[in-house]
Amino acid sequence: MLYRFGMFELDEARRELRRNGVPQPMQPRVFDVLLYLVKNRERLVSKEELLNKIWPGVIVTDSSIMRAVSVIRALLREGDEPDAIQTSSRQGYRFSAEIADGQVPQTRSRSAARAHAACDRNDWEEALRLFQKIERPDALSAQDFEAWARAALYLGRPHEAILPLESAIAAHVQNADRLAAARAALTLTNVNLEARALAVAKGWHRRVAAFLADEPGETREHGMQLWLAARIALFEGDLTTALAKAKLAEAMARRLEDPDVEALGLIYRAHVELATGEIKIGLLHLDEAGAAALGGTASPWVCGIIFCSVVWAYLDRGDIGRASQWTDQFIRWSKSNTGFGYSGLCRLHRGEVLCAQGKLSEAESEINQARELLAASARYAEGDAFRVLGEIRFLRGDLDGAEVAFRQAHELGWRPLLGMAQIHAARGRHQNAIDLLQRGLTDPSWADGQRRGILLAHLAQIAAQNGLKSQARKALSELKNARDLRSAAACEASYHEARAAVAKMEGDASGAIEALRASLTLWLDIGSQIRAAHLRLRLAELLVHCGDQSEALLELTAAQKAFVKMKAAPMVLRCQEHLARLEIKT
Repeated sequence: MLYRFGMFELDEARRELRRNGVPQPMQPRVFDVLLYLVKNRERLVSKEELLNKIWPGVIVTDSSIMRAVSVIRALLREGDEPDAIQTSSRQGYRFSAEIADGQVPQTRSRSAARAHAACDRNDWEEALRLFQKIERPDALSAQDFEAWARAALYLGRPHEAILPLESAIAAHVQNADRLAAARAALTLTNVNLEARALAVAKGWHRRVAAFLADEPGETREHGMQLWLAARIALFEGDLTTALAKAKLAEAMARRLEDPDVEALGLIYRAHVELATGEIKIGLLHLDEAGAAALGGTASPWVCGIIFCSVVWAYLDRGDIGRASQWTDQFIRWSKSNTGFGYSGLCRLHRGEVLCAQGKLSEAESEINQARELLAASARYAEGDAFRVLGEIRFLRGDLDGAEVAFRQAHELGWRPLLGMAQIHAARGRHQNAIDLLQRGLTDPSWADGQRRGILLAHLAQIAAQNGLKSQARKALSELKNARDLRSAAACEASYHEARAAVAKMEGDASGAIEALRASLTLWLDIGSQIRAAHLRLRLAELLVHCGDQSEALLELTAAQKAFVKMKAAPMVLRCQEHLARLEIKT
């Protein structure tokens, strides 16, 4: 038998699933599951029945069925049949796509057929070019418009997906397919969120609710609607709503056995939990989502979001080692997957890791390339690229350049609170720095909440350096007692720097030196040569103050060598000035 549905043909004799005539890769058992569901499409097929028919005499668990259905859904989703297999919670599955009863599907125009063929071979540039050249786009179907939008998204050009998505929604509404209209509207909601067009995104999100209002039961679209509700709430700083919606999305996805929505719900739960101090459970959910991406059950688009979120969260917490490992996985994965259109995010994360390692020239190159890509594909993250650029310049000692970059980040809607506080402190505007840090601690954005430990460490240091004893001790005490906040190595290193500043404030020079050495050891273990060089300079200054000229000379020499290697000219000059004073004294 030959079963036709949408752009697919299921050929029982040749054991092939073809999309637009192109065979799709399928393992034998996966093919058997799809064929059995198609043949029994008039009824619900239980899990027990599938196990008995597809794996007779073999001891397997429900997870084997779930994996097979997940693979099938991923294949059908690429051909605009995301709802072909419906799940009945804890009962079974039903194939719900309309079979063409031997009739050949509607013939596409030659241009549209060529564009779809380009999509099938993942030639997104050619597909987009062909779709945009079609003289009569009004003759295209809803599926054509969605394929057009998908090509634009996979190329990282979401602004070029807006018009075809709007056209797809109109076509679906005209065909009375409100569920499909909801699916396209969900994508449009996310595209507008990425572009920071929050009002437009919320408008489309409400439109999704209208499309789904009369839809019986739970569907993947309901789960995606909940996830986007969590994302919108996070954009607006409503962490309570964001967490509640993310939990609902995850729970619904488990009932529907939808790995995409489940992973998205998990990652947004993790973001909120980390931001509100639920560190252990947040990290568990972060890693679980990352494992879902590595496991290959989620779609490429969702895997890209997961990888990006995991790397970003670890960087934000100061866990440079894990961030570096995940960045390597992200880059490797993105090279072999064409379903993720945000390569700028890969470069952004790699640039931040390189910055932490002290490879400042390489980091700056990555960030500048990321900025160009993000301006087109993910404007919400372009401000973060300027934040990292500011960090690079600050570590080089270029305060003017750093301040310019941080202000640009702010203009793009980012909140480089820590960077600006460091600039204020370095320029002697200590109260401004303290006020900024206090604001981030008492009224945090979700991003500031994730880096609470780092903010506390800097507040303690700056307050101590300016003799604000009560404020410095209070910040240090909170950080000392909140071990979860210090579970990332970089945060622990910053904690020891805060200890050193408070000890120096209290006249305990030996305690300050011990704390700085503990911090230096950690930065070296992390592999952050630039932070270690800055620590050596501070340690040398304290050693000179204590009269230990020989130890100070060793630290200054090592710091200068590192700064020269990293092309941090202003910091090299500071080391030379200290060395010159040491030579005069000796």
